[in-house]
Amino acid sequence: MFSGIAYCADCGQKLYYCTSKYFESRQDHFVCSTSRKGKEKCSTHFIRTVVLEKGVLAHLKYVIGTIASYENQFRKVLGGKQKTEVKKELNAKKKLLLKSESRIKELDLLFQRIYEDNVSKKISDERFEMLSVNYENEQAELKQIIERLSAEISETEEQSDNVERFISKVHKYFDLQELTPSVLNDMVKRVYVHAPQKIDGKRTQEIDIVYDLVGILPLSLLNGHEETA
Repeated sequence: MFSGIAYCADCGQKLYYCTSKYFESRQDHFVCSTSRKGKEKCSTHFIRTVVLEKGVLAHLKYVIGTIASYENQFRKVLGGKQKTEVKKELNAKKKLLLKSESRIKELDLLFQRIYEDNVSKKISDERFEMLSVNYENEQAELKQIIERLSAEISETEEQSDNVERFISKVHKYFDLQELTPSVLNDMVKRVYVHAPQKIDGKRTQEIDIVYDLVGILPLSLLNGHEETA
């Protein structure tokens, strides 16, 4: 159910769902599509589907529980801090946008260089053809990323205060016990999965959940009700 929702936090590309009839369903996982093309493009990392589902459900239930118990305080805290979170999301997207645009310019220079090398017979026609196809394919992918990011940035910049609409949505799920595709698509826009880290010998992995209407809701923001309770 996370297809089209789960993305890599490092390169911004979609995570692909992987399964096999030879393994148990709990081994099904999502893997970064870019890392499959080479570690130099993005570090190889994945997350098991059951772990992703469990993490998102736990966070979603915490958000719902907070609003159920401290709705007025949540409204006050989120109303004051939402702009900060939106700014953070915008900065991340703009940073990735600039990186993608810079890479396109770099590819233009690389293409010009191999063209000149081919004319001067420094590289063969076969080598030139292979490199030019690779460069063109990468540029096409980057242009798609730029188009998507530009649309998302415009949407976020134009977004008005949607706190009340989000709270109204939450009211429908006060008794939520199971994460379903309908709930996920109604409440969550995207889930960004970070590369795993080892802390004290244990594998840990962060995920950023971008909720519909209000964006990222970190625990530090949700705990803000304590300041006003």
